[in-house]
Amino acid sequence: MRVPVYPQDLIRNHGFKSLAKQLLQQWHGSTPISLADAQKALAQGLGYKSFYDLNEASKACHPDKPVPPEADVRQAIGSAIKATLQPGDELNLERLVNDLSLTNLVAFKRVQVSPDAGHSAFLLKLVGGAQSGLIKEHVQTLEKILAESGSLRDRALFACMLGALRASEILSARMKHGAAVYGVKSRDTKNVIDAIPDRHRSVFEQYIKTSKLSDGEYIFRAANALGRPLSTDALRKICVSWALKANIDEGLLTPHSLRKTTDDYADLMRKISERMGHHSANSSWAYAPKLPTTRIH
Repeated sequence: MRVPVYPQDLIRNHGFKSLAKQLLQQWHGSTPISLADAQKALAQGLGYKSFYDLNEASKACHPDKPVPPEADVRQAIGSAIKATLQPGDELNLERLVNDLSLTNLVAFKRVQVSPDAGHSAFLLKLVGGAQSGLIKEHVQTLEKILAESGSLRDRALFACMLGALRASEILSARMKHGAAVYGVKSRDTKNVIDAIPDRHRSVFEQYIKTSKLSDGEYIFRAANALGRPLSTDALRKICVSWALKANIDEGLLTPHSLRKTTDDYADLMRKISERMGHHSANSSWAYAPKLPTTRIH
């Protein structure tokens, strides 16, 4: 049995490297271990002779390589760790192994997020090195993680971002006559709930209800000053925390990048382009050198 390991898993604080650190930090045996020992035990548990063997195999690991059942992998990791223990070592091995976040590995992320036939394209994006942009599979991962977190505030923020609201609109949103509203350039206000996708509205409404906000109060408030809105920097830090939990490059996850993954955003850009006369055919003619710029109607 071998668990597929990819170059993306060997980036600092990602995949295998993060698992090895987790193992090191949670080790409470009578005899301490080094990071190298943790990497060796983990590599052997994943089916490799050593960390070096794992590192070399990752360079040619195929995206569609099958993934063993998680229960079998945890059992193998437990056996590998047990073999490293010295006589008299006291260690809650079962708890240690069960606490390991195997979903940090690309292989298990693939199984968790994309079990259908279309998983290959997503996996290729992950194992090909740096991620080039936020994709819908990332959004699905975030949605699952936030749902499991139990944080209504984070889920409400996420709902607003999926509603294609700008960060400034989210942070400036207030209660008005019992409804959550945000401002637009015309200085008019719009109902936040109207922008949020249908399947996320109940979460947002639950957040509003449990927050017991009064008229004039900000929907998302600063932690240390309830009369002030959440700051841009605080929102950025929240996005970073989401990215770390979902094993997404921190720079990729912003309110704007989430907004760009929505169908509403794509439709908005298309409408703006059409209003400005930038149809694809027209643009091609307009920017081609020494060619007439007559528009196509």
